[in-house]
Amino acid sequence: MCHSCGNVGHLPARIDPRPMSELHLTEAEYTEYKSHSASDTLYKELADSDRPKLRVIGFNDDTKTVFRTCNPDGHDYIEVPWSTMDSVKWIAQRVEDEIRVALHHWYLATADGVIFKTFGELVCTTAAFRVKGQVVLTLLMPADLPAFAAAHLKQHKWKQTTPSPCTSSNALEKCVAEFHLIDVKPSTAWDAYLVQRRAADKSVEDDLKEFEGEDRPAVYEKIEEAIDDVVSNIDLGDAAPSVHDCIVPLSVDLADDGWGNVSSAEVLSRIYSLTNPAAIDVFLEYHYRTRYSSVEFYCNIYYRAHPSITDPELVLSTPQGPRKMNGFRSLLEMGLADMPPGRRWRAIEERTFDLSQAQARTLHRILFGEAADSDAESAGLGGQIDVREMIELLLASVGISFYVAFDPDDEEDVDAFTMGELRWEGIEGSERWLGQHIRSVAGCAPMPRDDEESDKEENDDDEDDEDDEDEDGWSDESVGRGAGPDCRHQ
Repeated sequence: MCHSCGNVGHLPARIDPRPMSELHLTEAEYTEYKSHSASDTLYKELADSDRPKLRVIGFNDDTKTVFRTCNPDGHDYIEVPWSTMDSVKWIAQRVEDEIRVALHHWYLATADGVIFKTFGELVCTTAAFRVKGQVVLTLLMPADLPAFAAAHLKQHKWKQTTPSPCTSSNALEKCVAEFHLIDVKPSTAWDAYLVQRRAADKSVEDDLKEFEGEDRPAVYEKIEEAIDDVVSNIDLGDAAPSVHDCIVPLSVDLADDGWGNVSSAEVLSRIYSLTNPAAIDVFLEYHYRTRYSSVEFYCNIYYRAHPSITDPELVLSTPQGPRKMNGFRSLLEMGLADMPPGRRWRAIEERTFDLSQAQARTLHRILFGEAADSDAESAGLGGQIDVREMIELLLASVGISFYVAFDPDDEEDVDAFTMGELRWEGIEGSERWLGQHIRSVAGCAPMPRDDEESDKEENDDDEDDEDDEDEDGWSDESVGRGAGPDCRHQ
């Protein structure tokens, strides 16, 4: 029991206005308090003294004074070991042992304003622990929260550009000033485009406001990184931020296993044209689950074109199955055949690329307009971003970072997915298949291995073992990623 407030164990923090010096327990009091959670010792085992040290600093003078009494060298900070297998709670428990103040009385925060109020986060999924050099956290007492939040509150925004001043009442001129449009074409639909795109921008900003004071969900980071990967390979100059901003994630629902491996996702993004009052919706549905002797996997991407935006209202819809596509068409589908689980299960791939060359060129024209003549001084946006790069942007808009190789004479130019902090398991191994189809519809020269039937390597030993009896008595229950010797999905 905590002698300061009567709490037992590591219960949620209570708002206690007292400073840390009044909550500091004697060694005997702290031993009694810890006796109520004596079985909770894993935090001691995961980070021994040889591990890197994490530094915790105090936010107010009283806390720093307590730290000086607890630090063997009299410094006004505390250092504890940590590892990449940690949770924030285990780190907090090590700090608690050093300062002898029950952890339900205080919080930890990062330098960029993320406050850990539950200690439930995993180190591997928290950006604060992916820095070069020593990790530094700040300890906050409840009374410190308003001042810390005012000075450090982490805020998020999606747009990279800011509107230019515009006094015109003309909708097209307003759009050019607000969204930094390029090579615009006259149309009566710009009024609807202006109202709807403002609503779309507000939608994503409202979603991000829910995460003030904490890291935004990793899926937003993934989408932004994927967009930046594509844009960085195109010579767009000052137009690069405008291309980023025209992609708006409108609905994101993603679950992972706590280590960055995505288990399910539904992502809807809208890509607004920079030249026409038009847009394209892109929708991703993804599922990956391993069982003892089988794998469930599919990754489907759909698109819907809005050649002319006539409705100012922001209306969202997604495919609801083959009989209710809501105007969407399939771009690609990757998955495994639906076979009964068991020891005879096989990873039989089913992949289709449904975007035709004519459809790809139509989407390119909707988003970026017609390319100018080759002898013109400027090829326009339609010439700067080709069909291959447009398809890369379609994938990036839902978080799939994919580079399509295009130079047959360069042996190091290869198709590649970039995973980063979030991993889309199941799609790796389909790089050449996907790159080949994109090159085909984009009119690119084929790469040397494009005529080969498969980009999957077969494992003959696994094939021989598949008919063996399962002698371990395992059932086909979900046992986590990669579990089970019969799981052959690579």
